[in-house]
This record gives sequence, structure tokens and C-alpha cells, in this order.
Amino acid sequence: MSMTNSLFQLTFPDGWKETTVYTFEGPHDGGVQHNLVLVVDPFIAKDTTLHDYAHAQLSGPKQIMPAFEMLGEVEKKLPDGTPALEIVYKYVPGENCILYQKQFYFIKAGKAYLFTGTFSKKTLKTIAYDFDAIVASFLILNPAEQG
Repeated sequence: MSMTNSLFQLTFPDGWKETTVYTFEGPHDGGVQHNLVLVVDPFIAKDTTLHDYAHAQLSGPKQIMPAFEMLGEVEKKLPDGTPALEIVYKYVPGENCILYQKQFYFIKAGKAYLFTGTFSKKTLKTIAYDFDAIVASFLILNPAEQG
């Protein structure tokens, strides 16, 4: 199977699949280069619940991130009424370095979407509001083409 975009082409053996990942760089503040990562997963089972999907995705970070600590999980709705799950956790990747991640999970048009933002303790209370607004602005273009 070959995948081509306007920059490159790759050839994969059978069994590989594309999961699209977008990375956006935010401001540098408080010693943290903020970012937003959006993962679009088109390969979810039709009967997968939002809760089950989110917790399956969290199983990796829980095992590999040093001093992982879940801080919160809240059911929310996007402005268009789509159910979403907001999860916040912290981890300690190095001495005197504590990072916080805020995630939004939702399923729309047969695909799972995961937004992840990285913050310091201070910016979790400031820049995170911008992150929330970016997620709230999410809109699928040409929804008829999305399944």
C-alpha cells in the first residue's frame, strides 16, 4: 500500500494503516513549549464507546510516563452537541520538571478524534483556555464526504 501527499510517498507492507496526526506549536511560556496534537483515528469499531476508546488510548501513557497521575475526567459536549471526554493528568519526565496534559476525546462521523495539549502547572490555568477554545472551534468540512 502506498500513501502519497504533496511532500512525500511511502510504501508499506500489508497490515499497516494510516492514522493522521497534526501538531501545532503554541507559545513558549513558563519553561514549556506548548503544543496541540490532534490524532484522527478512522479505524474504530462501530460499537466502541467514547469512554472505552479514551481509556484504551490512555493505557500506554499510564504505563510509560514517569509518575503518571490522573487528575480529572469530565464528560462535556462540543458546541454542536457532540459528547466529549476531557481528561487531565500529570507526569514527571525529569528532575524538577512536572508537565500536565489535557486531552479531549470525541467520536464524530465514524472517526475518533483526540486533542492533546501540554502545559505547566501555571499555564494549565491560563493557556489551557486557548486550548479549550481551539477544540470548541473544531468543524468537519464537507461532512457528507466523511462517512
